[in-house]
Amino acid sequence: MSDKGIIDLSINALPVDIRKPLQRAFYEILDNFRFGSGRRAQNAQLYRVTATTPDVANTEFAIAHGLGTAPTQVFPVLDLKSIGSQLVPVQVSRAADAQNLYLRSTSTSAAITLFVEA
Repeated sequence: MSDKGIIDLSINALPVDIRKPLQRAFYEILDNFRFGSGRRAQNAQLYRVTATTPDVANTEFAIAHGLGTAPTQVFPVLDLKSIGSQLVPVQVSRAADAQNLYLRSTSTSAAITLFVEA
């Protein structure tokens, strides 16, 4: 995240009546940015999906993401509320589309949680 001093320097030339509300807004974002635990990240355009890797290693599996557009990135997440949650190696087996992610993994029968960027 950004240093708050940069914010102060950037908005310092603005009138005081505008400067203070903008400063508070930017500080709020920096101090309280969260991914959260819901379907959509609290402060980001990221969506949580869960799946279990196949019981045969390196087998392609699809994960429905429900975004209606092909996502651009995936971030693995270690869900600390889920006993047995683990970070496992995943590999893109083909490009994601508007419905699914297509992955494979060397880990078998592993529960995974991912954040998908829309």
